[in-house]
Amino acid sequence: MDTSKYRVIFIIGPPGVGKNTQCDLLVKKYNLIHLGAGDLLRAEIKTGSEDGKLIKGIIEKGQIVPVKITCNLLKKAMDEKGKDKIFLIDGYPRNQDNINGWKEVFGDSYILVTSIILKADEDALIKRLLERGKTSGRSDDNIETIKKRFETNKKESEPIIPELKKMGHSIEIDGMGTPDNVFKELCKELDKVIKK
Repeated sequence: MDTSKYRVIFIIGPPGVGKNTQCDLLVKKYNLIHLGAGDLLRAEIKTGSEDGKLIKGIIEKGQIVPVKITCNLLKKAMDEKGKDKIFLIDGYPRNQDNINGWKEVFGDSYILVTSIILKADEDALIKRLLERGKTSGRSDDNIETIKKRFETNKKESEPIIPELKKMGHSIEIDGMGTPDNVFKELCKELDKVIKK
């Protein structure tokens, strides 16, 4: 096994499609290291650093954090874990700028195992997110921010799907089934690309 390069799986999809749920299941089954771009950004906000304050302001507007900040946080987290595991990167890349930034920061130091693209109906997802907002404590689970996040997703994230497919193997799955059914579909495809 080549441990000179980071091995990466990207997982993307609209807000509320169940990326975190699937990541939790995939991490257990395949012994992956789960890195959520959003989690790393929220952790940086908690530190109260200058970057943290900048990130907080951008997230509250429902906008995308500058790529250099996100990539450097990802790289730092990956370096701490080492290269002997596969990294499951959740909610990244979100736009063309993210892809360009990733290529700039990582160059040819990574292998893209696959990209997982979760798809779903927007109206159903809005209901799901508003329900989650009742208990999540997340500042972005309100109708105004949710709508902004969907606009951003349509304008910036959906157009990069063809580019992700060009970068390497990809799996597209309908994320609206039960978490177990979505997971079963994902595993069928992942078993083909992850060597045990």
